[in-house]
Amino acid sequence: MLQLLTSPAWAPAGQSPSPLPLTLPAALLVLLATQPGWMSREALAVVFWPDATPAEASHHLRVNLHRARSLLAAWGMVDALQAERSRLRLDLPNDLATWRAALATADADWLARHGVAGWLQGWQLPRHEGFARWADEAAHQLQAEWLQACRQSPSGRNASHSAEPGEAALPGREAQLRRLATSPSPAVLLLGEPGAGKSALLRAAHPQAPRLQCLEGLHTLPYRPVLDALRAHKATLERALRETSHPLRPYRLDLARVLPELAPDEPLPPLDVTTAKVRLVEALVRAFEALAPALAVDDLQWCDSATLEWLLLLAQSGRLRWCATARRHELTDTVASGLQSLRATARLEEIDVPPLSAEAVALACNTRWPEQQFSPKRLDRLHAFSGGNAFLLGELVLAGQAGDDGNAPSPVRQSASRLLLARLKRQSDEVRCAVEAAAVFVQAVPADALRLQLADQGAAADEAAWSTALARAVGEGLLREDGALLACRHDLVREAVFAALKPARREALHRHAALWLATQPDADALVIAEHWRAAGEPQTALAWCHRGAEQLKARGRFDDARKLWRQVAEESLDAAQGLRARLELAACDLLDNLDRGAAALDAVQAQLGAVADAEARRQIEGRMLAAQVDNRVFAGDIARASAHAHRLRELLPALPVPDRVDALEVLIELAMREPDIPAAWALLAQLRSAAPGRPTLLSFEGQIHWFGGQVQAAHDALSRLLERHPAYCSGITVENDLAVMLHALGRIDEAEAMARASLRSWAGVAHTETLSLLVLGSVLGSAGRWVEAEQALTCALMLARDQASPGFEAEALVRRARVKLLSGRAAEAQSALDTAAPLLAASQEPLRVSQLVLLQVQVALALGQALPGGALARIERLAQGSSHPLVLARLATVRVAHAQRAGEVAEAQGHAAEVVRMARAAGLQEVLAEGLLLQAMAEAPGGEPVARQALALATRLGLAGLQQRVQGWLQDRPRDP
Repeated sequence: MLQLLTSPAWAPAGQSPSPLPLTLPAALLVLLATQPGWMSREALAVVFWPDATPAEASHHLRVNLHRARSLLAAWGMVDALQAERSRLRLDLPNDLATWRAALATADADWLARHGVAGWLQGWQLPRHEGFARWADEAAHQLQAEWLQACRQSPSGRNASHSAEPGEAALPGREAQLRRLATSPSPAVLLLGEPGAGKSALLRAAHPQAPRLQCLEGLHTLPYRPVLDALRAHKATLERALRETSHPLRPYRLDLARVLPELAPDEPLPPLDVTTAKVRLVEALVRAFEALAPALAVDDLQWCDSATLEWLLLLAQSGRLRWCATARRHELTDTVASGLQSLRATARLEEIDVPPLSAEAVALACNTRWPEQQFSPKRLDRLHAFSGGNAFLLGELVLAGQAGDDGNAPSPVRQSASRLLLARLKRQSDEVRCAVEAAAVFVQAVPADALRLQLADQGAAADEAAWSTALARAVGEGLLREDGALLACRHDLVREAVFAALKPARREALHRHAALWLATQPDADALVIAEHWRAAGEPQTALAWCHRGAEQLKARGRFDDARKLWRQVAEESLDAAQGLRARLELAACDLLDNLDRGAAALDAVQAQLGAVADAEARRQIEGRMLAAQVDNRVFAGDIARASAHAHRLRELLPALPVPDRVDALEVLIELAMREPDIPAAWALLAQLRSAAPGRPTLLSFEGQIHWFGGQVQAAHDALSRLLERHPAYCSGITVENDLAVMLHALGRIDEAEAMARASLRSWAGVAHTETLSLLVLGSVLGSAGRWVEAEQALTCALMLARDQASPGFEAEALVRRARVKLLSGRAAEAQSALDTAAPLLAASQEPLRVSQLVLLQVQVALALGQALPGGALARIERLAQGSSHPLVLARLATVRVAHAQRAGEVAEAQGHAAEVVRMARAAGLQEVLAEGLLLQAMAEAPGGEPVARQALALATRLGLAGLQQRVQGWLQDRPRDP
């Protein structure tokens, strides 16, 4: 039989498999063997020689088919290849055909043990990309078929699990294995003592399940076992992510935050505080749903809190079943509490793994070591001295002991430790060093990582001696191979060896572990910090804690990151390190409470002088100033933001590229609001040069166009961003900004949909929720839906006050005043404006202040009051520094009111016509309709034709409120005598 679902090989009946040669003829046989019937020569040739002419491809195919026949002849299967003039067929028994035949009727137990993860394992034909693509697509299709069969299979409750050929038997564990393999519970837990054989049971029941290996001492790392398991299935994940319709695809960049190898050259969108954790949790669920119908979790007692939360969510939702092992008496309070929540909702089945009985010990000995003669007396003593512990039983047999030394039986760990250390003592220095290093590393590592420790001992071993030492360590049952990695064979081995290390040796090994891990691109900083702490270097550990906090933040664990940064800030003796931590803490307040964040940044500024190194001080100052500018811009305090920006611009050339990029972004935000549009474009050019792949480039391009008054160009840039990077919606406010543009362009329904989409993308993020509610309230007000508009703006007002943002608060009040005015409540509008005015008294932002001034004038007109003094002069000053058509249209509207009050009819008509001209040129449809009504009113009683234009436009755009106003004016307009 041809084996394709493992490392490819030819396996004659009753003989050992022969590996398939990595050649072109063999690849032809592999491809033909998977076809259900005849395959055209042309289709086969194009896979291997896609760029060749038909004649050349046909020639290559004939030559290699001849060689393939020679391979078949060696197998005694020369007649299996059938050839006709234009087509070929290979009738060769293979495991893939057998698997497919069994797939339709298989139960859950069979499917759990017969996956396709090993398809063509390690068999890649160089220089033939077409075959590689075919193999990749076939793997994706097989995975999909298997998952579908698993989800549609019978529950298997009445199935019986039996070991298959090549599968290790587990004497005495038949009952537990049957329950584990057939349990319908969303979560199953194997409970037993160390060495009882829990992991072996888990592997036997679910050999195809991705394995989450929790490790002692690494329990503080969020999702560590989850991410390690996903890395082991990287190829399958990459195939799923390439499929545009796959459920995992929308979460590709969320997954790339914690597995950057999935998108190595793609910039990630900015991280938001609230949605990151939620999206990562969902991304991890979908990733494993793409791999298997169930998960296996080893050593749940050492599970980190984030992984535990995730597993509990899986069990409660029922989306993905998991089976775990745990040491009965070593469950932490957190794990025990989580399991209790599953018991309370009947989502957990617990299976006890008791010591082996005397009969099971006898069966195990005769099965595992058939070459030995086990007398009844020896079996009785092995049972007594092992206590039925499977691991200790193996150690006793390996040591040739059965309690014959006259000692009484002792506890499992004590006995296992004594036997293990005695065996280790008999090994060479190289073996001992490798095992000791593995005990300190805890996690599986490459052989070279263990070899580093030899240099510390002054031992020199050549490559051959080192390979021999590692092979002996594995053969002696001290180390185990995990793919290309090595680790202690069992936690009992690791615990015994680690406990026997002398303090100085232990510290030295921890130091080397930290140094080696620091060179690895995917190393967890908190693991390195723990090694440095164990090596007696707490300050070095704090430096890695800072980096660990950054990793926690990337995984959505913001509260945990804050705790670490507080620890670094409080305990670090390095002033620069402490201030960096305080900067990160201040940054966490940017979207929560601007005043608290500003105070924290001021405190950092006061301590800058404590940093002795000039370069480090300059870097910290640059980051601090960028944060201060950002903070004050969003607070609406442009004057203070500008003051901080002056010093930031001086530091800009000397800042490292990442810090310079961040600084350029906040300077662009400020320049747009000052407004200094040419400066904003110049800063964007610098940003594009420093970070050409930055996802925010198109966002800033759109925003600068908006603040510069090019509404359609702004819309187009933001639309391109959304089209190219739809996954960035939760990291960049592209939906919110597009809603602004759509509203300005008069596309009311689209603007509402986009604002609501932004609210969904940023749910729970107060800063962006406020922005989107402000836009939504304005859009609903334009649509004449007064109650909904006011509700949205009231929510925005509350959020603005919670964030201590006077800028947002003023925006919400002014927009509420507009809704109240349009709905006929001018007095209430006046009250809202009176509250907003002090908040904008010192503001020089043209868009914000011009809207306030316009509404103050319109409310005064509605109430029959005198026009507010200084309003015209204020808006004229703002317009001198702005070319935005909204600002200029508002200025012209205010001038119409003043001209009408002064009785200057011609002047009023001229200003009204100016509003229409500017709005039409800029594409501002609602402003155009408003301007047409204004023009009609200025030309009364001859303004009816213009008013009809306004009515038609308002009706087409869905501007219900404006439509009613135009209709009312047409009904009550002055008549031409």
